[in-house]
Amino acid sequence: MSEVDREFCLDLCGIELKDRNVLKRILSITHGRTRSYTLFNPDVNEQADIIIVNADDSAAVEEWTQKYVGTNGISMVATVFASRNNNVRNEQYSNTALPFFPTRILNCLDEVTVKDLKYTPELRIEEPSEDTETVNQDLNNYSYKTELSKQEIETFIGSRSQIQNQNNKNVLIVDDSLPVRKALDMKLRLMNYDVHHASSGREALHTLQNGRFDFIFLDVVMPGIDGYEVCKLIKRNKLTKNIPVVMLTSRTSPFDKVKGRLAGCDSYLTKPVENEKFEKVVAGMLI
Repeated sequence: MSEVDREFCLDLCGIELKDRNVLKRILSITHGRTRSYTLFNPDVNEQADIIIVNADDSAAVEEWTQKYVGTNGISMVATVFASRNNNVRNEQYSNTALPFFPTRILNCLDEVTVKDLKYTPELRIEEPSEDTETVNQDLNNYSYKTELSKQEIETFIGSRSQIQNQNNKNVLIVDDSLPVRKALDMKLRLMNYDVHHASSGREALHTLQNGRFDFIFLDVVMPGIDGYEVCKLIKRNKLTKNIPVVMLTSRTSPFDKVKGRLAGCDSYLTKPVENEKFEKVVAGMLI
C-alpha cells in the first residue's frame, strides 16, 4: 500500500447475514486499490469510517440514531442507507440498493470518501521542480509552438454555428490522466455540475465546438498540444474567450504562472489540490 492509499472501515447496522456475506466478498476485491474497504472489527479497528444502515429495518435505524447521530441531528460518521425498496431514501445521506451489487456499492462508497471524507488522492500528482536558472532561461526563450495545422486553428477560432444550447453549469475537464479526470468528475458531480471530458488538446477543441461550457479545467502537461496553447486558442475564439479557464499543474515555478497569464488563464490550481481551495475556485468561476 502506497503512502496515498487508504483502507476504510465499514460498520453495519441491521444488515442481514446473507447481505453481509455478499458485501464481505465484494470488499475483498478492493485490496490493492487506492481505496480499499474492510468490515469493522472491534479487536482491530478503533472506529468505523463509514456506516451502512438497513433503511428497511426501523430497529437498525434507531440503533444508528442512538449510536452515531449527534444532538444537531447529523451523523458523526459518514453514512449510507441501503434498501430493497426504491421509495425508501434518506436525502440527507448517500443511498444504495439491496442486495449489494459490486459496481453499485463500490461507486457509492467511493463517492462517500470524496464527499464526506474529503479523500481525493487522484490529484496527488508530483512533477520535478525547476531551479531558478532553468526558469529564467525558459522564460527568455519561451514561445508558443503549435502542433495543430493552420486549418485546424482557423476552423476552431472561426467556429460559430456548431455551438449547441445546453443547460447551465456545464464543466469541461481536459487532462490526459484518467484518475485525475475521474477525481474531478466525482467532486464536480457531487456539486451538481454536468461534467464532460477530453483527454487531449485536440479533443478539447473539438468538444468546445459542439457544446457550451461555464468553465474549463485544463491540464498544462499533455501529449501533443499543451494546455497553454489550448488556453490561448480558447481565448482567441469569440464564442469561447469568456469561458473561465482553470489551469491544472503539478509545477509551482514562477515561469509556469507567467505562461498561464500569457495564455489568458483565469485561475491556477497546483496539484495536489486542497479541497477547500478547489471549492473556492469553483465558486469563484460562476460569480
